[in-house]
This record gives sequence, structure tokens and C-alpha cells, in this order.
Amino acid sequence: MLLPIWNHPLDGPSGTNSPAPQATACAHSGDIALTYNEGPSDVTAKVLNGLKNSQAKASFFVNATWLYTQQYAMILQRAYNDGHLIGMTYRAPDDTTENMTDDQIKTDVTNSAKVIETLIGVAPKYIRLHYTQPEDTRLQNIVRDMGYTLIYYNLDTQDYNFKNNPKGIAELYQTTFEKQLSTYDSIGSFITVQYDIPDTGSWQAVSDTINKVDTAGYKLVRLDGCLNDKEPYKESATSKKAVGDKHSFGSPGYKEGQVRVEMPPSMSTNDEIADSESADTDSQKTESTGSMTVSSWLSLFIFVIATVVLT
Repeated sequence: MLLPIWNHPLDGPSGTNSPAPQATACAHSGDIALTYNEGPSDVTAKVLNGLKNSQAKASFFVNATWLYTQQYAMILQRAYNDGHLIGMTYRAPDDTTENMTDDQIKTDVTNSAKVIETLIGVAPKYIRLHYTQPEDTRLQNIVRDMGYTLIYYNLDTQDYNFKNNPKGIAELYQTTFEKQLSTYDSIGSFITVQYDIPDTGSWQAVSDTINKVDTAGYKLVRLDGCLNDKEPYKESATSKKAVGDKHSFGSPGYKEGQVRVEMPPSMSTNDEIADSESADTDSQKTESTGSMTVSSWLSLFIFVIATVVLT
């Protein structure tokens, strides 16, 4: 039996003043979907490498603005070809749609989706809107009517607070899992949010995070597996028709789960690298000091023997 996943009823009241339903959790207990916002960036390749090492799949909500840079466009294609799910973020100009007509909003959203479609061959269906206060319920309902599925989350990693302490992100996961178990006496299901940018610790926390997920008995899934959705893309940016691809949930190419790994050196924190270098230096100093001491005793021994012989 599937668990509830929406924060508002799918058949609830419609209209620009009513919040549109957004997915906030997975349909199966024990599933967890890692999602990354606002990439690609200079650290996306490191995130992809960490996921590959753990044989895990994630979901990337990309910012189409960055995709006019060739290197970032190539990284997006790699993420898609590696079997990760691609969604999109949308942020209205100046963070408000007050001065935009409905058609202008539709055109702006569609143009962003077209950029992604050009690079991966399908258009994103999953969309995450930039946070605004109060909620832009008009925008929510417009994009929903365009055929998009709105995605929220129920596990905020707060990775923006852990730039210099990526282990804190993995510890937050562990605390969340422990609280779920102690409060409800069962494992839950989660959609996480973290940022695919250099200014957070998420790119360094991939391996530790996945190991925490594994230890707690959870299974990593893409968002389409999380939502039990076999058609996680749109046929085109201008179409409402949902489609699947070779990596989609229910297809032979769909992958889920993870394996435990040691954190590779390239993912080590700055403090760990500094500690390692310091330890190496101390070791070298000790070896050097020891060598000098032996040499000094040997010289003294030879001097004493020579003195005895000469006398």
C-alpha cells in the first residue's frame, strides 16, 4: 500500500489563491530521494563521482541559466547519462510574478525547460520553485496546469550552514533518522534538499551521507521511484504529455539502492587534509630526529674505539 506523498489534496480546490499540491515524501517506507538544487556548478562532477562510488542515483533540479556555459551543459549531460533524474528549478525575475501576465510566466518557464530538453532529449516534468514568502500560489497553479509536478521536501539538510563542516550534514541525517524511529517506532520516507554549489558542504558529504542512509536501513531512490512514477519527463517543453525514458522507474535501466564506501581522498574535508599533512610532517620530523640520534651515537662509538686503539 502506498503512503501519502502530497502536502495538499490532489483533488482539492483549484484557483490561484489555493496552494497547489507538492510532493514532500516517498510512497514507500524506507525510501529516500537525494535531491540537489541550483546546479550544475564547479562541484557537480565531485557529487557525481561520490554517487558513482556508492552506486547510488539522485535527482538534480538544474538552473537553466547556467547551461549556456558549455562546461555546465556537459556536466548536465553526464548526470543524465549516468542515470540520475533531471528536474528544473524556476525563479521568477526579481523573485516576483506580480508584474508578469500568466502567458509571460508560461513563456519564461517553457524557455527554461527548452534549454534542458535540447541537452538531454526530454523535457523536465519535476519542478521546484524558488522559495518566496508568502507562497506564490498563482505561480504554483500555473506550472501545475502546464503539466509539471511540484516537488518540495521533508528533510532540509541546511547544508548552507555546513560549508566548513560537511560531516555535520551526515550527522543531521543520522539525527533525523533517530528521531523518526524514536518518535514513530518505524522508519519513514524522505525527500531531501541540498544545494549543488561550492558554498555548501554537500559536495564533500556525499559518501558520509550515503553511509548514514545505509546504516539506518534506508534505500536511495530517484524521485520517480520515490513517487512511483513511470513517466517522470515531458515529451517536450511545450507539451503536457508525460513520458518515460531508458532510466525511468519501471524500465530495465532504472537503478536504486547504494553500497557503503570509504570516503575517497578527493572528498576529504580541509581539516582532515590539514591533519593528515600535519601528521606526515610530524612523522618526518620524528624519523629525522631518530636518524640524527643514531648517527650521533655511531660517531661517538667510532671516536671512542679509535681513541682506545691509538692509546
